[in-house]
Amino acid sequence: MQQDMTAPKGFKLFMMAIRSYAFPASVIPVLYGSILSVILIPGVRFNFFLFALTLVGAMAVHVGSNIINDIYDFKKGIDKEDPEIGIPHGGSLVLSKGFVSMKGMKIIAFSSLILASIIGVFLYFQCGIWILYLMAFGLFAAIYYTANPFALKYKALGDLMVFLSFGVGMTLGSYYVQVKEFSWIPLILSTPIGLLIIAILHSNNIRDMKFDGTFGVKTIPILIGEKLSIYLYYALIFGAYAAIILFVVFRLLPWPALLNLITLPSALKLVKMLKNFPEETIPRWEMGTKHNIMTAQFNMQFGIMLNIGLLIALYLAR
Repeated sequence: MQQDMTAPKGFKLFMMAIRSYAFPASVIPVLYGSILSVILIPGVRFNFFLFALTLVGAMAVHVGSNIINDIYDFKKGIDKEDPEIGIPHGGSLVLSKGFVSMKGMKIIAFSSLILASIIGVFLYFQCGIWILYLMAFGLFAAIYYTANPFALKYKALGDLMVFLSFGVGMTLGSYYVQVKEFSWIPLILSTPIGLLIIAILHSNNIRDMKFDGTFGVKTIPILIGEKLSIYLYYALIFGAYAAIILFVVFRLLPWPALLNLITLPSALKLVKMLKNFPEETIPRWEMGTKHNIMTAQFNMQFGIMLNIGLLIALYLAR
């Protein structure tokens, strides 16, 4: 399937390069943290302009992280097709298939992170010092997720970094932009979002176990094996639901947050799909890629229904 792909043009190629299908990982935490500011601090004056800047900044960091990841995976050889050992084209495919030059990818990464930095500095002057802390950590995570000398992804630390940077950092940052005060509550409430963002990465790493291992890359699935990795995926998906239920029981979230239970059939479909991963290289790659994209889409569904539930609670509270 990959071998017959023709190069897309213009905007479609750009969206392919930045892996736009994964944007739920940055969009949902910003929406969630922003809505939490109004839920947790009644009477807060919501600033839509700062919200929009926060969203653009978060997505810019995400783009930079995705591009840098592609660059270093390609340099390491992970994303290059190697028929002799059964490795197909990987990553966003744009480097391995020659759709975009290395120089072009570096320009996108640099531009994205500069944009994120400019927005972060502006938000610091508008909101306070915590924005600088979160921005510094976000940029560190985006760059050194795969870049040397840390290359955290290759040392089985990728899951922790995406949890902290996307789940915790973006939720807390979006909340802080609106209320301009630090709080531990949104940090705790970010847990289900962080778990589902890990699930996106974990799905990808289960698919890539054989390919990553060939290049000495360490990921959680490589360390614990496929069977335990599948169980861990179940824990991430259902742990997100369990967290929401507990938050409602302990009144950290209003009861309409349970509206996201409507997405449970999608979760069960993903779990069932993971049980039947093929062993053969190309079928495994194709099915794994589909599962990874569907996990990202599920992240969006879960987050949208959760946020709609919170908005309903706001409406009922009036």
